[in-house]
Amino acid sequence: MNTAIVIPSLDPDERLPAYCRALRAATPAPILLVDDGSRAELRPIFDECLAAADGVELLRHDVNRGKGRALKTAFERLLARPGFLGCVTADADGQHAVEDVVECLRRLEASPGALVLGCRRFSGPDVPWKSRFGNNWMKTLFRLATGRRFHDTQTGLRGIPAPFMRELLGVPGDRFEFESDMLLRLGVRPMDQFEIRTIYENGNKGTHFRPVRDSLSILRLVLRGGAGRLRRLALFTAASLASFAIDIGLFHALHKALLPEGMAGRLFVSVAAARAVSLSFNYGCNRHLVFRDGAPHPAVEGRSLARYLLLAACIMTASWACTKGLAALFPSAPVTPMKAGVDLLLFFASYAAQRAFVFPPSPAPGSAP
Repeated sequence: MNTAIVIPSLDPDERLPAYCRALRAATPAPILLVDDGSRAELRPIFDECLAAADGVELLRHDVNRGKGRALKTAFERLLARPGFLGCVTADADGQHAVEDVVECLRRLEASPGALVLGCRRFSGPDVPWKSRFGNNWMKTLFRLATGRRFHDTQTGLRGIPAPFMRELLGVPGDRFEFESDMLLRLGVRPMDQFEIRTIYENGNKGTHFRPVRDSLSILRLVLRGGAGRLRRLALFTAASLASFAIDIGLFHALHKALLPEGMAGRLFVSVAAARAVSLSFNYGCNRHLVFRDGAPHPAVEGRSLARYLLLAACIMTASWACTKGLAALFPSAPVTPMKAGVDLLLFFASYAAQRAFVFPPSPAPGSAP
């Protein structure tokens, strides 16, 4: 087999041998267990795993070194195999259904260049507070830091392609933060996320996640890894505020002073003229300051400009339509503050669209398309 299942484990219980048997009944993929310094009295459980099914291999740390180090130990062993495509990591505490592990294997083999993530839904009364706390509040941070949307930042069910495994061997961090750093270093590699069953047996007592300590470690990692992207958001905000001031100031001057009251299309002309000036300024800032990605090729420059103008037209139309609708609903209210509120909401949509569609990052050399 060109893929394998990796299960790091610390102080497992009797569920682990049964889990290995169930996996072997569902897939012929080799199973690599990593004993991360479990207590001596629990080591017979690993012996039972080896006897439970063929194709189970055991690696052992004499002392606990952390989940990240356990994964790296498995990566080192697997990458030495010729023709190896990648591995699927699963937790030893009963969270990952066998059918979801098999599906993760299938997706990895179908798209060997993509990181596959089996994602849980964090809703319902059966979700432990540690899992809800450890994942939900980080989604926004990861979105800001990477520009990508992760449905489950802490899932242990992952299909990792071999080239990415090799790169991850050089990543610092040996505990839970290693899995977060994996997402931060994904870059523009393709990603495949699918929903899995959410299983929390015995309140998920088998987890070794430390809510405060590990969350702070992950937070520091996200802020450090995403510093450049957060700086980009700050620059985008500054450019947008300057453009916003130009747009609102010119709109106010046109609508209130320069264009006669009662003029046909007065609101549209005011919006369009103000936006034409402000978007010219904004495009220059975003192209050469915010989303700068080396020296752009003329063809790329032209495509970015065309996409920017298309986005600007959509944003301008939305701004005009929403402002007109609000003016109709509240005829006695001043128009300028209403337009300001509409444009504030459109700001976030514009940032996401420019980052993903207008000025997308260049693919990393040798990465899959």
